[in-house]
Amino acid sequence: MKALKITLLCSLVSLSAFVVYHFQSEEQQQYFQGDDSLIRYVGRFDFSERHAPKVWAPGAYLECHIYGKKAVLIVEDEQKFGNLHNYIEVIVDGHLKRIRLKGKMNRIVLFHQKQATQHNVIVCKNTESAIGYIQIHGIECGRLLKVKKRKHLFEFIGDSITCGNGADSTQLSFGKGSWYDYHNAYLSFGARLARAFHADWMLSAVSGIGMNHSCCGLKHSMPEVYESIDFHVNSDKWKFREQPACVFITLGQNDGTKFMSNYEHAYVAFLTNLRKKYPHAWFICCTSPMADQSFRNSMKASIQRIIARRKASGEKRIIPFIYQGTYTAGYDKHPTIAQHDMMMQELRRFLMEQNSVTHLNEIVF
Repeated sequence: MKALKITLLCSLVSLSAFVVYHFQSEEQQQYFQGDDSLIRYVGRFDFSERHAPKVWAPGAYLECHIYGKKAVLIVEDEQKFGNLHNYIEVIVDGHLKRIRLKGKMNRIVLFHQKQATQHNVIVCKNTESAIGYIQIHGIECGRLLKVKKRKHLFEFIGDSITCGNGADSTQLSFGKGSWYDYHNAYLSFGARLARAFHADWMLSAVSGIGMNHSCCGLKHSMPEVYESIDFHVNSDKWKFREQPACVFITLGQNDGTKFMSNYEHAYVAFLTNLRKKYPHAWFICCTSPMADQSFRNSMKASIQRIIARRKASGEKRIIPFIYQGTYTAGYDKHPTIAQHDMMMQELRRFLMEQNSVTHLNEIVF
């Protein structure tokens, strides 16, 4: 009789263990709408459409912790040019996968495995605003868990260099595809630098744009579209809810050297307006990493004059940064992914050095 009781008890324990295991491994999929509070968004996302935020800006991303066996992202592509599509970067527990969207509505498998476990997921828009928006409709998964917000935000204001354009030939050789096939905002120097300091990042950048004069058919400058949520004229305004610790400005490659006085005047006015939005941020004014020695020297002199004018007006948290290298090995003489890493390393060393001569450590380190 005693042996029978022990046998029954063992059977119950085994059955309980099986039920728990079965429940965990076969957890029901749930649908979480795009505006769920457990999905963290960083960048110029537009939440005006209920349950489905959209974004145009390069480098904008969502982050979430997911528990389950499988997770699927439902994302819409604007398909602004019909046969051209946005690219996204999907990062699951640090593993990267660059994906080209294929249709208007896309179901992207984030992960699929035998056992239900927890994963950190980031989905980043790799292509810039000119190709149109992506819209996050929802995530199918077991559970969403709370994700912790990072302490600091870095903002990078610039042109195609800052967008990460012309950099990525891992899936299509340079010259074999369209301009948008070579974008990789996630592996751009700015996003890399922010991650090196465990910070969030925001790329406020448009290909061809300048501080005073733009190229490639653009009829507006960065100061004219900086406050727009999609970097287009006459668009809805961005709310500027976040306060970055550092703002890196890399504009001038498209302005050229012909009208440097106009460039400097526009730059000073832009910095004055920017300070009103960000009263405590450090501004780092950078030369172009695509500039040759002669152009770099001209930009260096201009930036020094610009900073001197701002300091004369009482500005304190502003410093110049001069690139040492010239990075033009990518598509249309843009930096490659490898060169973006080199650019990031230049900036990282500079920030570490500035730690001893400024008060950047109050914010960044």
